[in-house]
Amino acid sequence: MHGTMAVLDGVDILTLSIGPDEPPEDTLTFLGPFEIFMLAACKAGTFVVQAAGNGGPSPYSVISYSPWAVDVAACDIDRAYLATLILGNGLKI
Repeated sequence: MHGTMAVLDGVDILTLSIGPDEPPEDTLTFLGPFEIFMLAACKAGTFVVQAAGNGGPSPYSVISYSPWAVDVAACDIDRAYLATLILGNGLKI
């Protein structure tokens, strides 16, 4: 597993762009292979960050099953901010 090699190589932080959307079927969520890997990395001293699933139990909530990892979620807003970007060559976008 590449994550295991990263820990053995002395990586300080693992940033994972995957996260849960729902519990795995027929598996205790805290015993899933991915959660065990993240726990092992954390116990080895590697800071683990993962994307949080956007399927939380209510609006504006996320799903996370790994309390030993920091979860990061993205969001959008219902407003637009009008602005002009001026490039180095003076072009305005």
